[in-house]
Amino acid sequence: IHCKEAVKAALEMLGNLDGFNKEISSEGTPPFGMGIGINTGVVVVGNMGSDQRFDYTCLGDAVNLASRLEGQSKNYGVLIVLGTVTAERVEGEYFTLELDCIAVKGKKEGVTIYTVFYNPDTDLEQVKWATARGQHNQMLAHYRSQNWKQAIKSVNELKGSFDGGMDHYYDLWLERIEEMKNA
Repeated sequence: IHCKEAVKAALEMLGNLDGFNKEISSEGTPPFGMGIGINTGVVVVGNMGSDQRFDYTCLGDAVNLASRLEGQSKNYGVLIVLGTVTAERVEGEYFTLELDCIAVKGKKEGVTIYTVFYNPDTDLEQVKWATARGQHNQMLAHYRSQNWKQAIKSVNELKGSFDGGMDHYYDLWLERIEEMKNA
């Protein structure tokens, strides 16, 4: 249940960001951007420290990974990056989409990362998004097998999918494919 609540809070925060930015821009303050990393795992939470420095904090590998996921949001052109366990636990409740498998400092194996959206409202949109997810996964397979021509074709076909919410990701992916192709 905590995974679903964390994703719900993140999506609501992003939903309120535009209104907040409009409000502060009228006061002359530049707009805020936001990237969110959500991970699920065992942590230690509570008051920690000594007489010189005392704080309520959260410690553990899962917290460190969540921080690293947040840092990847800009690299992948998405607003929310989820760890694998979180993505698995919210599947069905929310629409998740694999982004990549990344190397993370302190981990021996790669970590598969995802992004998340509200589920589409209509049955027709749900079918369109499910079809686009299949195309997206095929694009990742083409990329991983270094089938650059098909990967580029897939990326270009996917633009505009997911209500345009992945277009920045796809632009970044085209750049990445070009770099890999020429390496």
